[in-house]
Amino acid sequence: MPQFRVPRNLEVPYPEHELPPTYLINHDIKPIERERRKWGSLAFLSLWSVVAFNMSNLQLGSSLLSVGLNWWQSIVATLLGHIIAAGLVVLVSFPGLYYHISFPLSQRMTWGFNGAIFVVLNRILLSIIWFGVQSWQGGLMTYVCLRAWFPSIDNLPPTFSPSTGMNLAQFVGFIVFFVLQLPFLLLKPVPLRYLAYVSTVMGFIVQLVLVVWACSTMESFGDILSNKQSVGGGQLGWSFVFGITVTMSSITSGTLSVCDYTRFAKRPQSGILPQLAGFFPAWLSNVFGILTVAGTQKRFGAELWSVVQLLMAIQDQNSTTATRCAVWFAGFSFLINQLALNVIGNSFSGGTDMASLLPKYINIRRGQYLTALLGLVINPWYLVSGALVFLSVMSAYTVFLQPFLGTVAASYFVLYRQRIKVSDLYKLSGNIYWYNYGVNWRAIVSWMVGVAPHLPGFLHTVNPTIKVGAGAEHMYLLTAISSFVISFTMTVLLGYIFPVQAQQDFVNSTTREEAIQLKEDFINGSDIMRGVEVPWDPVTGDKSSHISEVEKDSEKNQ
Repeated sequence: MPQFRVPRNLEVPYPEHELPPTYLINHDIKPIERERRKWGSLAFLSLWSVVAFNMSNLQLGSSLLSVGLNWWQSIVATLLGHIIAAGLVVLVSFPGLYYHISFPLSQRMTWGFNGAIFVVLNRILLSIIWFGVQSWQGGLMTYVCLRAWFPSIDNLPPTFSPSTGMNLAQFVGFIVFFVLQLPFLLLKPVPLRYLAYVSTVMGFIVQLVLVVWACSTMESFGDILSNKQSVGGGQLGWSFVFGITVTMSSITSGTLSVCDYTRFAKRPQSGILPQLAGFFPAWLSNVFGILTVAGTQKRFGAELWSVVQLLMAIQDQNSTTATRCAVWFAGFSFLINQLALNVIGNSFSGGTDMASLLPKYINIRRGQYLTALLGLVINPWYLVSGALVFLSVMSAYTVFLQPFLGTVAASYFVLYRQRIKVSDLYKLSGNIYWYNYGVNWRAIVSWMVGVAPHLPGFLHTVNPTIKVGAGAEHMYLLTAISSFVISFTMTVLLGYIFPVQAQQDFVNSTTREEAIQLKEDFINGSDIMRGVEVPWDPVTGDKSSHISEVEKDSEKNQ
């Protein structure tokens, strides 16, 4: 029976001094060699500043004011949330900082070679969805820029049905932004830091100028900076806790894939303190947002938390050439920041994840363009404008993501004591992370136990008609913290009760310094791993070899 074979010219390109990629490894997913470790302290501070000085983070204060907190309580809650989140970022970034492996590879050591596919698919799904949604947000800001130069763009005919949630002018802005960001997907990982530098400076300047203008030209601060609050007593305490966790949840997706960037660190210290300091620009943007809206509330007669609506209102109130020019520069700065956020935060992570699944045919660049294409296919304008249930699900998805962080942190720091046998992450035979048929059941149980207590509250958030008790609601409000702690604890308990002997032998017989040196030795001689056979070719279906006896014995022991 004839078999389908993929043409060789579809295989990913590779440097001349390396052997061709296999179904286990290619140039983009191998541990980063010393020559490609170019990210210093400024790069990591800029990375999280890109996340900080974006449109969504500027608007975060509105979600907290809407749950009953006053302005200073919202500021304190976001401060605490960003500090805790920064600590988690550093915690889960260690495998990348010290062993220079990406997020998908860090999951192989915890979930097993096949089990990690489940985690990676979750991250790919998020990358695709958020790439589309963030592209739509960037498209709206592009529309603001076009509108500043061509106010008549609003006179375009109503081509689209109201059910789509958009008009022709907004769609034009979306297409322009989508096409504009495509060339930036060609940037290799190392030069991406320059995009972070530029967008950080532009994002900070535009937000600073907005808040200074709003406060210096205001009639009064309005009601936002009053000390009144709509809840009190115990409910106030839970609203404050919710403010902390929703702040943490706003960067959970980025926290999950932080190893994709930290593996390029010049040295571990380059990514520790700068990422810890990343809480400050994120919190500063929240403060800027609250002050800007407070300063313009009386002027526009409404709380314009949407940056798009605010810039449009500024132009509509005084449509002089100078005003339109100012609106264009503000819109362009937000546009560049949105572009950097989408390329670095979504497409690069999605590309890295896809490359780990099929490294022979997908590298980071191809994965980035696949992420972009699928992000367009999902019709993001409809998701943002019309599918409220969908947006509720995505905003509450932290329930399923945070336990991933708990399992990997517990494995790395407690069970493995910061010792990873990197070479075993790139092979099947004799792999101490193979577990049972490539799946670690302990990670599955830890993840499920971390998710389960929060599911009733999650379902109620998505569909308020589902009634749950106060305890379930309160448990859900703790999601960003409790799900991490529960999965962390379960991973440790199961690891001690049901240990993997091969892993214990490696950890007990190897110091961290020796493990790091073994990683360097593997990097320097990693080409020998390119000839490893795999038991199944996922494209052609050929069975080229069988799992070795060593691997079978490993399964029996695990």
